[in-house]
Amino acid sequence: MAVVALAWVGLLGACGGGSGESGGEAAVAPPSAVALQLIAFKPETVTVDAGATVTWMQKDPGVHTVTSGTVEQGGSGVSTLPDGRFDSGQIATGATFSFTFDQPGTYPYFCSVHPATMRGEVRVT
Repeated sequence: MAVVALAWVGLLGACGGGSGESGGEAAVAPPSAVALQLIAFKPETVTVDAGATVTWMQKDPGVHTVTSGTVEQGGSGVSTLPDGRFDSGQIATGATFSFTFDQPGTYPYFCSVHPATMRGEVRVT
């Protein structure tokens, strides 16, 4: 639990703590932060440099997952195709999951609880 709290403190600090020392620039979340909010990944796509760590912050009630792979949706329903690169397991409200992307490429992911609506992508340059 202490690691989760420290992650939140670090991310909140990166978003600007209201110190007024930002030189008048608007405080924005780093591109490596993704919120799980309103049954969606926000932003849905992030682009980071190789070696960057992306942190997902679960803000919804209940649980979500961050599972690498794709989703197929057709007349017979929704099929998930996890690829085994990363999987957060169930993330409770207020918790985070982080993963470091060492290799350039495109990494699709989804929430295994809500695969029809929660899909995202990390693009690593």
